[in-house]
Amino acid sequence: MSVTAEQKQAHELGVVALQAHFQRGSLSVTDYVLAMLAYARAVMPEVQAFVHHDADIVALQTERLTSLSSAGAPLPALFGVPIALVDTIDTCDYPTEWGYAPALGRTPSVDAYLVHKLRQAGAMIWAKARTTALGTDECAATPNPRAPGCSSGTAAGGAAAAVASGLVPAAIAVQTHCEVIQSASFCGIYGFKPSRGLVFNGGTLKCAPSLDQVGVLARSVEDMAAVAEVIVGGHQLATGQLIFPTHIQRICEQEPPLPPKFMFVKTPWWDQMEAAAKEAFEALADELKDCMVEVELPASVTHALAWHQTLLEAEMATHLQPLTNDQDGAVNACLRAIFDRGNQVRAKDYLQAQERLQVAADGFAEYFEHFDAILTPASLGAAPQDGTGDPVMSTLWNFAGLPCLSMPLLQTETGMPLGVQLVAGMRNDARLLRTARWLKNRLG
Repeated sequence: MSVTAEQKQAHELGVVALQAHFQRGSLSVTDYVLAMLAYARAVMPEVQAFVHHDADIVALQTERLTSLSSAGAPLPALFGVPIALVDTIDTCDYPTEWGYAPALGRTPSVDAYLVHKLRQAGAMIWAKARTTALGTDECAATPNPRAPGCSSGTAAGGAAAAVASGLVPAAIAVQTHCEVIQSASFCGIYGFKPSRGLVFNGGTLKCAPSLDQVGVLARSVEDMAAVAEVIVGGHQLATGQLIFPTHIQRICEQEPPLPPKFMFVKTPWWDQMEAAAKEAFEALADELKDCMVEVELPASVTHALAWHQTLLEAEMATHLQPLTNDQDGAVNACLRAIFDRGNQVRAKDYLQAQERLQVAADGFAEYFEHFDAILTPASLGAAPQDGTGDPVMSTLWNFAGLPCLSMPLLQTETGMPLGVQLVAGMRNDARLLRTARWLKNRLG
């Protein structure tokens, strides 16, 4: 892999840095794109993060952005920022094939709503990131650029690897179980899943609609905030509630009015963690003892994992099984077993699990009256060599729909990344990002 100094400088630029360069005029979008394309040609054969990347599609977008800049019009927020999308998000130029052989060549006629918003903000849809079959919890085929020979995660593994290797400064993926948080942890980058309902996911593959939540992957807290601000809001929920855009980036960049206070939650799965990960988190807890206390989970979420599994399997059977009819050879035994269990879920159990979604979120309300965020592991350990690892450290927060993020603040003695997960109260997304930025600065 041969990378020039110019290409290296280009691929190291994050979202916020690109915003500043393009707004000042100190970097032309054409020069940047040429450097990034050259870097991609050098790196892609090794990283294998993209399933679709077309220089002609990139060139067409570059031409449109150049025309906008030449006209002297104000530049939109993400002008010229290349973003990769996991291949379960519809795009009208690139194919969207769901990582699923029977869907090869599927090209939607319209963009997903979040893609429309990204384009309106001037972002370039750079590529479609490799994903697992129908976005399920298989091990991603993409190598981990930060941990050679190890897993990059599950359905968001390709997107996380693309960000970690510098192929793009940011990517968008969908979390149904653990995808965004765990892949970010394994690949040593940042991952952010906003509160349930803040990002409209129309035009994304429906895996388990009660649990599907769009997330952002990037190399800094500030970069995640810049992208999240564009895709959050501007839609109406099924309840009739309007979700308005929020000044997420501006709030993230502010200093907290008071030093944040944290709750350290080991969770009932602490004993399953790898010894090296335990040691790293215990050392972190000791370092933050002046602003953090250890707490237990509320009783209201005792059965959250079982409720999550009920919804996951029932809804996957409803929404994904029809896509696999007459395609036995394209569906693995694990997915077939999920469909079988999902078809056996009783209506009363499904409805009870649905009711518990809000109960789980409400169970933490009192906690966040006194504290800014929960601090907990993002995964049970570093990226495994085989498989995906147990997603249990993400399951509860995804079920509750609370905003959460993973930060690459720790590592094992061998240098493997370990993600630190922060969780905040419902709809306190901007505050969570601000708190994460403060914590990063505190720890240096």
